Amino acid sequence: MSGELDQSQGRPVKITLGEMREMGLRGVLVYCADYRCSHHVALSADHWFDDMRLSDIEQRVACSGCGQRGAEVRPGFESGKPSQFALSK
Repeated sequence: MSGELDQSQGRPVKITLGEMREMGLRGVLVYCADYRCSHHVALSADHWFDDMRLSDIEQRVACSGCGQRGAEVRPGFESGKPSQFALSK
């Protein structure tokens, strides 16, 4: 998986939620794409499908703090923070 790029976006292709769950992780950390904003949140990934990639989620989120579309999504070890992001269709 390392070094693989999404040809349409030029972004790294990240692991699937199923692969993440196999490692015992149930949530994700979402960071605003605008480094000046610095909003972030820990979210449960339980309601998303196993074959969804973290890189797929990045394109679908928008920061509720500043409105920036796009985010950095990583496997998470935290939970319980207030939500700052909303998924868009």
